Amino acid sequence: MAVKKFVAPYIEELIHACKGYTEIGTNFYMEKLVAIFNELLKIEVQGDDDYRSIWLPVECGSIEDFGDYEEFLESGEVSNKQDFEELWRYYYPEKHKWFSFSITQYASVRYFFIDSTLVFQLKEESVCEQKYDFQSDLIDWLSSAVSETILLIEADIDSYNHYIDANLPYSKRTGRILRKDYWDIFSEDVEDFKHSITPEMVENLNEIRNHPRIDENSYLSAISSGDFFRFCEIGYDANHYFDSTKKLSSKEKYLAKADGRDCGLRKLDESSVAEFADWYKNEKNCGGHPWEICRGGNSTHISLYVCHDDNGWYLWLEGSSRIRVVETILMADALYKLKIPFTLGKSEEIYKMVCGNDYIGIVPEKVTPRYCHSYFPPEDKIIDFMNLGSERVPELIQKSYWYPLDAVKLSDIH
Repeated sequence: MAVKKFVAPYIEELIHACKGYTEIGTNFYMEKLVAIFNELLKIEVQGDDDYRSIWLPVECGSIEDFGDYEEFLESGEVSNKQDFEELWRYYYPEKHKWFSFSITQYASVRYFFIDSTLVFQLKEESVCEQKYDFQSDLIDWLSSAVSETILLIEADIDSYNHYIDANLPYSKRTGRILRKDYWDIFSEDVEDFKHSITPEMVENLNEIRNHPRIDENSYLSAISSGDFFRFCEIGYDANHYFDSTKKLSSKEKYLAKADGRDCGLRKLDESSVAEFADWYKNEKNCGGHPWEICRGGNSTHISLYVCHDDNGWYLWLEGSSRIRVVETILMADALYKLKIPFTLGKSEEIYKMVCGNDYIGIVPEKVTPRYCHSYFPPEDKIIDFMNLGSERVPELIQKSYWYPLDAVKLSDIH
């Protein structure tokens, strides 16, 4: 029987298998998981929910450990041995691959994560009776790797933290890069701004961000659904969304571009301010969907809210994601030129973005670069995120600021 090599490709294979079978059904391996959990209790809690984490470096092994060339060739993933080697080096460019191993507990259930993937959950009473080899293999590896790491921490915690700080790949870290510096490296990314945004628009954007509040004399005294559709149309036409030879009403344009869940907005008499006011009072929230005038994902849609306060009615434009911000700026510029009362959400951040003076937040490779604000100090005002990726990495690393790693500390209790 061949000895199993716990190299990075095999560990990743085990992680992928275990994430679909997280409960353990044998007492022996349940006891091993308890022992692993208790080992990590020796270090201090990091953050909320009794969260504790350590780094486990694993050798990547040889190209033979990566896979069988003939199988890759037969599947069509590669065309020749050079392709196969390039694919191996793409996935495993370094000698070691680093895995983050974490534990936490909620109620009576203990959870085990590798690179934020839940691989095991340990309940007081397991209902699973089946044993899988991939589970036992991963637990065996964790048992050895965790014990060795905790011994190093207990022996010399300063040396351990220094080793992590000196060797953890930048792809696993959090950093930031000035957008101008990013554009110096990826000059093609500035072209969309240069092509679409004129110096006059930048000046207008500067005025918008310096006067974010609506002047009390510029409020609208009343608004109808037809008015709202026309405000949307101003933004749509600024972006040339529709063929000018096709005559569409402002409402038809809204229905073509918006989210679609308008809670009856489309059914209102377009000329009636009373109907709109009544709808606004009772139906306006609807999950925010009526205001999503350009549909997209959770972080990539554009919204034009209708707002009301003691002074009257005004608009609030939102859309700061990097892939939609040019569209938002064109809409804001058109509304500004027509003196329609509105506020631009995140106007300061958007202005800095178009000028290249904001920061792009760099998050670890396993983190989806959306809604990552909690990874950064609030004063940095970072609203755009990315992973380090695989292109021009040395230049990115050199140009970026990297936040200090949290040092591991031993628990006072253990």
